[in-house]
Amino acid sequence: MALDSGQYKDVFDLHYEALYGYANSILKVETFVEDIVQNIFIKLWQNRETVKMDTVKAYLFTAIRNECLNQIKHNGVQATYTQFAINSEGTSENNNPAEHRELQQKMHQLIQQLPEKCGTVFYLCRQQGYSYKEVAATLKISEKTVENHMSKALRILLLGLAEYLVSLFFLFIIKLINL
Repeated sequence: MALDSGQYKDVFDLHYEALYGYANSILKVETFVEDIVQNIFIKLWQNRETVKMDTVKAYLFTAIRNECLNQIKHNGVQATYTQFAINSEGTSENNNPAEHRELQQKMHQLIQQLPEKCGTVFYLCRQQGYSYKEVAATLKISEKTVENHMSKALRILLLGLAEYLVSLFFLFIIKLINL
């Protein structure tokens, strides 16, 4: 049975505050919470023909969780890229600008390609400074799973950047010599 506009309004009134609180507890920053909750209600309206009234609450909370995790991953990609760009600025004078851009693009591409959970864990650990224990509690997974995701993320980044490691090593040596 599809949701009609009256049922939709009732669902909105009944669940909006709880969904807002749930999204805020995941993101810990209110910047994107309102947009995420509103977008989920828009998606609910767009999918009203397929969502059943008895499963609407589960649908909404699952959708909020997934959108929040996507936002965390997206923030992680942006923050990692920005941090990498800031850290790389000092070496760009010793480096070919084209190579520098290529390395930045490759890093961004690799981070974007991380699996969803892996990218989320990577962001929380490396950009937000969470401990493995805090990440495990936030995502409701074990610490061992967090370790596995971090190992996988770092392995993917290392393998993807292997061709650049030799260049980075020489840049590091040059910087040491110039000190």
